[in-house]
Amino acid sequence: MEAIGTLLKKSLPFKECREKECEQCGNLYKLYETPKGVLGACKHCMEQQLLEELNVPTKEERERLKEKRFIATFERVTHDLKQATIDSYIPKETSQSEAKKAAIKYVKTFDGVHSLLFSGDCGLGKSHLSFAITKTLRQQGYKTLYIKVTDLFDFIKNTYSPDSSISEMQIFQMIDELDLLVLDDIGSEYVKANEYGHESWASDVLYKIFDMRLNKSVICSTNYSEKMLTEKYGNHGNRIIDRMMDLAKAIRLEGESYRRKERF
Repeated sequence: MEAIGTLLKKSLPFKECREKECEQCGNLYKLYETPKGVLGACKHCMEQQLLEELNVPTKEERERLKEKRFIATFERVTHDLKQATIDSYIPKETSQSEAKKAAIKYVKTFDGVHSLLFSGDCGLGKSHLSFAITKTLRQQGYKTLYIKVTDLFDFIKNTYSPDSSISEMQIFQMIDELDLLVLDDIGSEYVKANEYGHESWASDVLYKIFDMRLNKSVICSTNYSEKMLTEKYGNHGNRIIDRMMDLAKAIRLEGESYRRKERF
Protein backbone atom coordinates (compact mmCIF):
# COMPACT_ATOMS: atom_id res chain seq x y z
CA MET A 1 0.00 0.00 0.00
CA GLU A 2 1.37 3.40 -0.98
CA ALA A 3 1.96 6.07 1.66
CA ILE A 4 -0.65 8.81 1.93
CA GLY A 5 1.97 11.44 1.15
CA THR A 6 2.86 9.66 -2.11
CA LEU A 7 -0.78 9.35 -3.13
CA LEU A 8 -1.36 13.04 -2.44
CA LYS A 9 1.60 14.01 -4.59
CA LYS A 10 0.29 11.88 -7.44
CA SER A 11 -3.16 13.45 -7.14
CA LEU A 12 -1.87 17.02 -7.30
CA PRO A 13 -2.38 18.49 -10.76
CA PHE A 14 0.66 20.78 -10.53
CA LYS A 15 4.32 20.03 -10.05
CA GLU A 16 6.15 21.46 -7.04
CA CYS A 17 9.14 23.47 -8.15
CA ARG A 18 10.64 25.38 -5.19
CA GLU A 19 9.99 27.18 -1.88
CA LYS A 20 9.70 30.90 -1.21
CA GLU A 21 9.91 32.99 1.95
CA CYS A 22 6.75 34.94 2.75
CA GLU A 23 7.40 38.68 2.74
CA GLN A 24 4.82 39.24 5.52
CA CYS A 25 5.55 36.55 8.12
CA GLY A 26 8.85 35.03 6.98
CA ASN A 27 7.49 31.47 6.73
CA LEU A 28 8.42 29.27 3.77
CA TYR A 29 5.73 28.14 1.37
CA LYS A 30 5.78 25.95 -1.74
CA LEU A 31 5.50 27.15 -5.33
CA TYR A 32 3.96 25.07 -8.12
CA GLU A 33 4.20 25.09 -11.91
CA THR A 34 0.76 25.85 -13.31
CA PRO A 35 -0.64 26.80 -16.72
CA LYS A 36 -0.66 30.39 -15.44
CA GLY A 37 2.96 30.25 -14.36
CA VAL A 38 4.69 29.55 -11.03
CA LEU A 39 2.18 30.20 -8.25
CA GLY A 40 1.82 29.61 -4.52
CA ALA A 41 0.58 31.22 -1.32
CA CYS A 42 1.53 31.34 2.33
CA LYS A 43 -0.83 29.05 4.26
CA HIS A 44 -0.23 30.90 7.54
CA CYS A 45 -1.10 34.32 6.10
CA MET A 46 -4.15 32.96 4.32
CA GLU A 47 -5.42 31.50 7.58
CA GLN A 48 -4.82 34.78 9.40
CA GLN A 49 -6.68 36.69 6.70
CA LEU A 50 -9.61 34.29 6.95
CA LEU A 51 -9.70 34.66 10.75
CA GLU A 52 -9.74 38.44 10.38
CA GLU A 53 -12.55 38.29 7.83
CA LEU A 54 -14.55 36.00 10.13
CA ASN A 55 -13.68 38.25 13.09
CA VAL A 56 -12.21 35.29 14.99
CA PRO A 57 -9.62 36.32 17.63
CA THR A 58 -6.12 34.91 17.17
CA LYS A 59 -4.44 32.77 19.82
CA GLU A 60 -2.44 35.78 21.01
CA GLU A 61 -5.59 37.90 21.24
CA ARG A 62 -7.37 35.16 23.19
CA GLU A 63 -4.45 34.95 25.61
CA ARG A 64 -4.44 38.72 26.11
CA LEU A 65 -8.20 38.71 26.72
CA LYS A 66 -7.84 35.88 29.22
CA GLU A 67 -5.08 37.80 30.99
CA LYS A 68 -7.20 40.98 31.15
CA ARG A 69 -10.12 39.06 32.62
CA PHE A 70 -7.86 37.46 35.21
CA ILE A 71 -6.48 40.84 36.30
CA ALA A 72 -9.99 42.33 36.38
CA THR A 73 -11.13 39.75 38.96
CA PHE A 74 -8.87 41.40 41.54
CA GLU A 75 -10.00 45.00 41.04
CA ARG A 76 -12.81 46.13 43.33
CA VAL A 77 -13.59 49.78 42.83
CA THR A 78 -16.49 51.85 44.15
CA HIS A 79 -18.78 53.55 41.62
CA ASP A 80 -17.53 57.06 42.41
CA LEU A 81 -13.92 55.98 42.02
CA LYS A 82 -14.66 54.37 38.64
CA GLN A 83 -15.52 57.84 37.35
CA ALA A 84 -12.28 59.36 38.63
CA THR A 85 -9.87 60.99 36.21
CA ILE A 86 -6.79 63.09 36.80
CA ASP A 87 -8.60 66.12 35.35
CA SER A 88 -11.58 65.63 37.67
CA TYR A 89 -9.35 65.89 40.76
CA ILE A 90 -9.82 69.40 42.20
CA PRO A 91 -6.93 70.42 44.50
CA LYS A 92 -7.72 72.56 47.54
CA GLU A 93 -4.22 72.92 48.94
CA THR A 94 -0.71 73.41 47.52
CA SER A 95 0.29 69.84 48.35
CA GLN A 96 -2.76 68.55 46.46
CA SER A 97 -1.82 70.65 43.44
CA GLU A 98 1.65 69.14 43.55
CA ALA A 99 0.13 65.67 43.71
CA LYS A 100 -2.00 66.35 40.62
CA LYS A 101 1.01 67.71 38.71
CA ALA A 102 2.99 64.61 39.69
CA ALA A 103 0.16 62.37 38.44
CA ILE A 104 0.02 64.17 35.08
CA LYS A 105 3.79 63.96 34.66
CA TYR A 106 3.85 60.32 35.72
CA VAL A 107 1.41 59.34 32.98
CA LYS A 108 3.21 61.40 30.33
CA THR A 109 6.64 59.99 31.18
CA PHE A 110 5.65 56.47 32.26
CA ASP A 111 8.58 54.08 31.79
CA GLY A 112 7.54 51.02 33.80
CA VAL A 113 10.39 51.65 36.24
CA HIS A 114 9.70 54.72 38.37
CA SER A 115 7.16 54.78 41.19
CA LEU A 116 4.98 57.12 43.27
CA LEU A 117 3.99 57.27 46.90
CA PHE A 118 0.97 59.29 48.06
CA SER A 119 0.67 59.73 51.82
CA GLY A 120 -1.59 61.80 54.06
CA ASP A 121 -4.83 61.70 55.99
CA CYS A 122 -8.06 60.12 54.73
CA GLY A 123 -10.21 61.91 52.17
CA LEU A 124 -7.54 63.95 50.37
CA GLY A 125 -7.72 62.16 47.03
CA LYS A 126 -4.90 59.62 47.23
CA SER A 127 -7.12 56.81 45.94
CA HIS A 128 -8.64 59.13 43.32
CA LEU A 129 -5.28 59.97 41.78
CA SER A 130 -3.96 56.42 42.11
CA PHE A 131 -6.88 54.86 40.27
CA ALA A 132 -7.02 57.65 37.68
CA ILE A 133 -3.38 56.92 36.78
CA THR A 134 -4.15 53.19 36.66
CA LYS A 135 -7.08 53.71 34.31
CA THR A 136 -5.27 56.17 32.03
CA LEU A 137 -2.26 53.91 31.52
CA ARG A 138 -4.53 50.91 30.97
CA GLN A 139 -6.28 52.80 28.18
CA GLN A 140 -2.84 53.28 26.63
CA GLY A 141 -2.35 49.51 26.50
CA TYR A 142 -0.37 48.90 29.68
CA LYS A 143 -1.12 46.04 32.07
CA THR A 144 -2.19 47.75 35.28
CA LEU A 145 -3.89 46.72 38.51
CA TYR A 146 -5.34 48.89 41.26
CA ILE A 147 -6.02 46.96 44.45
CA LYS A 148 -6.52 47.75 48.12
CA VAL A 149 -3.97 45.94 50.26
CA THR A 150 -6.74 44.43 52.39
CA ASP A 151 -8.34 42.94 49.26
CA LEU A 152 -5.00 41.60 48.05
CA PHE A 153 -4.40 39.82 51.35
CA ASP A 154 -7.92 38.38 51.24
CA PHE A 155 -7.36 37.01 47.73
CA ILE A 156 -4.08 35.40 48.79
CA LYS A 157 -5.65 33.87 51.90
CA ASN A 158 -8.48 32.45 49.79
CA THR A 159 -5.98 30.52 47.67
CA TYR A 160 -5.19 28.41 50.73
CA SER A 161 -8.67 26.89 50.50
CA PRO A 162 -8.83 23.49 48.71
CA ASP A 163 -11.78 24.87 46.71
CA SER A 164 -9.81 27.81 45.30
CA SER A 165 -9.73 28.05 41.50
CA ILE A 166 -6.48 30.05 41.52
CA SER A 167 -3.19 29.57 43.31
CA GLU A 168 -1.00 31.90 45.31
CA MET A 169 1.69 31.42 42.66
CA GLN A 170 -0.67 32.68 39.93
CA ILE A 171 -1.34 35.86 41.93
CA PHE A 172 2.35 36.54 42.47
CA GLN A 173 3.13 35.80 38.82
CA MET A 174 0.46 38.29 37.74
CA ILE A 175 1.88 40.91 40.14
CA ASP A 176 5.36 40.33 38.78
CA GLU A 177 4.28 40.74 35.14
CA LEU A 178 2.24 43.95 35.53
CA ASP A 179 3.49 47.16 33.95
CA LEU A 180 2.08 49.02 36.95
CA LEU A 181 0.93 47.75 40.35
CA VAL A 182 -1.08 50.15 42.50
CA LEU A 183 -1.34 49.26 46.20
CA ASP A 184 -3.93 51.42 47.90
CA ASP A 185 -4.18 52.03 51.64
CA ILE A 186 -1.01 50.32 52.79
CA GLY A 187 -1.03 49.83 56.54
CA SER A 188 -4.82 49.50 56.83
CA GLU A 189 -4.66 45.71 56.93
CA TYR A 190 -4.78 43.77 60.17
CA VAL A 191 -2.98 40.50 60.76
CA LYS A 192 -2.48 38.86 64.13
CA ALA A 193 0.81 40.02 65.65
CA ASN A 194 3.61 37.56 66.28
CA GLU A 195 5.34 36.95 69.61
CA TYR A 196 7.34 40.16 69.21
CA GLY A 197 4.23 42.29 68.72
CA HIS A 198 4.69 42.78 64.97
CA GLU A 199 2.55 41.60 62.07
CA SER A 200 4.43 38.67 60.55
CA TRP A 201 2.39 37.25 57.64
CA ALA A 202 1.41 40.68 56.26
CA SER A 203 4.98 41.94 56.35
CA ASP A 204 6.24 38.73 54.71
CA VAL A 205 3.76 39.16 51.84
CA LEU A 206 4.49 42.87 51.35
CA TYR A 207 8.23 42.28 51.45
CA LYS A 208 7.93 39.59 48.78
CA ILE A 209 5.81 41.87 46.57
CA PHE A 210 8.10 44.89 46.84
CA ASP A 211 11.15 42.69 46.36
CA MET A 212 9.82 41.21 43.11
CA ARG A 213 8.75 44.69 41.93
CA LEU A 214 12.21 46.24 42.29
CA ASN A 215 12.87 48.36 39.18
CA LYS A 216 9.20 47.95 38.21
CA SER A 217 6.59 50.66 38.65
CA VAL A 218 4.50 50.70 41.82
CA ILE A 219 2.13 53.37 43.13
CA CYS A 220 1.42 53.24 46.85
CA SER A 221 -0.97 55.21 49.01
CA THR A 222 -1.05 55.23 52.78
CA ASN A 223 -2.42 57.14 55.76
CA TYR A 224 0.66 56.13 57.76
CA SER A 225 3.99 57.90 58.17
CA GLU A 226 7.29 56.21 57.33
CA LYS A 227 8.00 55.71 61.04
CA MET A 228 4.60 54.14 61.70
CA LEU A 229 4.93 51.69 58.79
CA THR A 230 8.46 50.75 59.84
CA GLU A 231 7.24 49.95 63.32
CA LYS A 232 4.13 48.14 62.06
CA TYR A 233 6.04 45.67 59.89
CA GLY A 234 8.69 44.78 62.46
CA ASN A 235 11.76 42.94 61.15
CA HIS A 236 10.80 43.62 57.54
CA GLY A 237 9.86 47.25 58.23
CA ASN A 238 13.01 48.98 57.04
CA ARG A 239 13.40 46.66 54.05
CA ILE A 240 9.79 47.21 52.97
CA ILE A 241 10.19 50.99 53.17
CA ASP A 242 13.49 50.88 51.28
CA ARG A 243 11.94 48.89 48.44
CA MET A 244 8.76 50.97 48.45
CA MET A 245 10.85 54.12 48.00
CA ASP A 246 13.18 52.68 45.35
CA LEU A 247 13.06 55.05 42.32
CA ALA A 248 9.90 56.58 43.83
CA LYS A 249 8.70 60.16 44.24
CA ALA A 250 7.00 60.68 47.61
CA ILE A 251 4.22 63.27 47.96
CA ARG A 252 2.41 64.04 51.21
CA LEU A 253 -1.08 65.47 50.79
CA GLU A 254 -2.40 67.87 53.38
CA GLY A 255 -5.73 69.58 53.96
CA GLU A 256 -9.26 68.86 55.09
CA SER A 257 -11.04 65.67 54.06
CA TYR A 258 -13.23 65.98 50.96
CA ARG A 259 -15.69 63.45 52.35
CA ARG A 260 -15.93 65.23 55.69
CA LYS A 261 -16.79 68.47 53.90
CA GLU A 262 -19.57 66.69 52.03
CA ARG A 263 -21.11 65.29 55.23
CA PHE A 264 -21.25 68.53 57.22
